[in-house]
Amino acid sequence: MQAKLIVSFERLNEAEYLAKSSAILAALTGNPHYQEPWATQAPTLQQLQAAFNDHQTAYFDSLSKDTQKIALRDATRVILTALLKQLAPYLELVAQGDTAILATTGYGLRNDIVHNQGSDPLPAPDNFQVTQGAISGTLDVHVSKLFGAGAYDVQINLGDPKIESNWLHAITSTSCLNIVLQGLIPGQSYWLRIRGVNGNGLGAWSNLLTIFVN
Repeated sequence: MQAKLIVSFERLNEAEYLAKSSAILAALTGNPHYQEPWATQAPTLQQLQAAFNDHQTAYFDSLSKDTQKIALRDATRVILTALLKQLAPYLELVAQGDTAILATTGYGLRNDIVHNQGSDPLPAPDNFQVTQGAISGTLDVHVSKLFGAGAYDVQINLGDPKIESNWLHAITSTSCLNIVLQGLIPGQSYWLRIRGVNGNGLGAWSNLLTIFVN
């Protein structure tokens, strides 16, 4: 069976979808296996980035529970999903069944061969650290490199960390050592957590840390 990319994004909740689409963009940016320009039938990385930016803005606006903003969030998700699904066949064509190449795309893989070759979820990252940033309202996040991870998701929480819906996607980074969170509220305490992401999906969350932002 030829390796295929998972494009069933509908099963992801809003936060998971934002994290996954962000991880795909991060994985494809500067990817040596998929150097631009891409084939004309595929959406460009610039188009994907613009659609992602629109959806990310709409996502955070929708947290106000305003029905019109929720509708806009849903509409931008449809547009971004269509582009991600349109891109998948091109990525598969370039890879020519090479699962190692497909694993660099940030998409998940739906191939029995992959599952038999160590597709267990990534473990939680080690040595999770958060320190004050260089300027007010920023934090620096560090974690030990996680073998097999193509990117790292960071989430923040202003409320009860035991309530899953309180967690918000903050950033997806391809680096584990230089992750900077910006636009935080000085004088506010935040909970944070981090996980690895690769072609097989989302890894386990780290331990939780809390910090008061200067």
